[in-house]
Amino acid sequence: MAEELLDVSTPEGRRDAVLLHGVKPAQLAGISTDELEAVYGLALEDLAAARFDEAIERLAFVVQQDPWERRYQVAFAHALQSVGQWEAAGRFYAEALLSDATDALCAYRAGECLGAMGELEAAREAFETAVKLSWIEPGQPAVREAALQRLDQLVREGA
Repeated sequence: MAEELLDVSTPEGRRDAVLLHGVKPAQLAGISTDELEAVYGLALEDLAAARFDEAIERLAFVVQQDPWERRYQVAFAHALQSVGQWEAAGRFYAEALLSDATDALCAYRAGECLGAMGELEAAREAFETAVKLSWIEPGQPAVREAALQRLDQLVREGA
């Protein structure tokens, strides 16, 4: 079977290439994986140094260029959460959970965002999910303990 050539000379062609054929926007822009990884590395350094605005800018770029790379989504969500953008962070955590529904830390972080927005029942569900998921991967006892503490806190607060 011959390889299908995609016409990306029009906006519709580029849209179809991305949505229907799995082409990454970075590929259309001529940005290599190594270049994206370099920007991602700088963003992680920014996060570690609490330079959240810089991290958000860099991570927004890599997420736009490769929206299916889960690591980019999680880091972007974490940066957004770090500056109190709870709803946006929660959306990116949810997106990341779609690509790996076994990530206990991602479920926990989503619960933190939901709790900060006052969505206490949804936060409780997220923390309960984090506890359950923490048993899947053996290296998750810290997430399990943190989620259990948050659940206890919700009970003390009458939520």
